[in-house]
Amino acid sequence: MVLELPSRLYGEGLEPQVKKINNSCRLKLLELLKEKMEPEFDEVMKDLIFSHIMVIQKNDLKFSARLVHSFLCKELMTSKRHEKWFTFARRLLRFGLQEYHTVTGLKVKREKNSGLVTWKDDDGFWSKQIKTNEKINLQIIKKKHLEESNTWTWVDRVRLIYLCVIMGVVMGKDEKVNIPHLYMKCEQFD
Repeated sequence: MVLELPSRLYGEGLEPQVKKINNSCRLKLLELLKEKMEPEFDEVMKDLIFSHIMVIQKNDLKFSARLVHSFLCKELMTSKRHEKWFTFARRLLRFGLQEYHTVTGLKVKREKNSGLVTWKDDDGFWSKQIKTNEKINLQIIKKKHLEESNTWTWVDRVRLIYLCVIMGVVMGKDEKVNIPHLYMKCEQFD
């Protein structure tokens, strides 16, 4: 019995072959943060969600962009909203929210009472950034703010680590891309 599959993103054997995929994930940034702010870095390592992300650098794991690209090129066109289907060795593979949680350890559902509080002005570094609407990116953080962070409050230093993990590792943004102020307003990092 032959299993009839939905159409594929690319025909079998017609998938684009690449030798290099740009990956902006900044794991070296975590090493720099640990070197400059070890107590705060260790505190963030205790976070149930972020510790799973930061252990990637600690264990010197490598992200295989080629493998992900290979799967995406073999994607089946389906109407499923929260899952992707692929073919591998002519077998179906499913990647949904459950698999995402298994691989990353990150929660897949938003909690009803997350306790997220709106931003409050505490006269710290991040409050000044938001009030003055000053642009900030990972390059500026590495060149300027990381050196002067030893004069900041402990809370601002921990926020800096969270922000760098989100922008540099999770989202993999280029160092020159400005960070939206929405990420700086998040009081969840306290």
